[in-house]
Amino acid sequence: MYHLERKTLELQNYQKEICQVHHFEVGTLLHYNYPIKVFQVTSKLDHNVKKVIKAYYKDSTYDDKKIVKHFLSEVAVLATIHHPFIMSMDFMGSFPRYFAYVMPFYEDGTLTKVLPSIHQEMSDEYFVQLCAAVNYLHNKKVAHRDLKTDNILITEKKILIADFGLSDILPTEDTMATKRKGTVVYMSPEQFLKRPFDPFKCDMFALGVVYWCMVFKVNVLNQDTMEPMMETVRTKLSPTSIDRLILTNLLEYQPEERLSIFELIFLMEESCFSHRIAKLKGVQKEFKGLKNNLLG
Repeated sequence: MYHLERKTLELQNYQKEICQVHHFEVGTLLHYNYPIKVFQVTSKLDHNVKKVIKAYYKDSTYDDKKIVKHFLSEVAVLATIHHPFIMSMDFMGSFPRYFAYVMPFYEDGTLTKVLPSIHQEMSDEYFVQLCAAVNYLHNKKVAHRDLKTDNILITEKKILIADFGLSDILPTEDTMATKRKGTVVYMSPEQFLKRPFDPFKCDMFALGVVYWCMVFKVNVLNQDTMEPMMETVRTKLSPTSIDRLILTNLLEYQPEERLSIFELIFLMEESCFSHRIAKLKGVQKEFKGLKNNLLG
């Protein structure tokens, strides 16, 4: 993890558990991968208010330093970035049994959940929003390193990138990475070659896998037969299709030939995505005080 130019994080220590401090009732367990638990809670003061708590459990039998580093890495990013298509964090702290932060609860779940029923209009809209969020992150020199459909939330017809636990904050846009990260099927080929690589180009390959899932309406992790993704692109998409052009350039084996987020947006501006990109730029222009650079 690289140092980030940001305000110093103040991690407050609490003597009581998070639900006691913030008057929550524990609801559904959403995810459990020890030592991390994610669960939905409801406010005792207003049952219409629902939140999600992500807790990193402290354990003397586990590498406690790793837990602390993982938690601080994630909240460092969330405390620094603010964008309409990136998940927000309400508050965080250290509690007797765990470190935790609280975020909004999104009823519609993840992109994975809606893949089978996603229609073309919505898919195009989500992908432009996703590109806007990745563009913002890369401009901030943040590489997500674990982009996948499970880490993209859906709410009120928009997407939100979530889960920054593996993200890299880099001192320059040319800084190379050496540590392999992510979910295997979303990981770019160069991460397996045991030499330094561009973490931003890793995000672009993962973005290609996400878009592949959106185009073919399937969860790549649930495929019975793992036909190479590019083979599916070649056999099922027209040679003149914009989807084929995007996927071919994002799933490119050589990172030097793979599109950057800037190049991808430029390509999309010359295609059927142009009106959606223009719409986002129009929103940004209308609200001149908006600090979030939507599409560069």
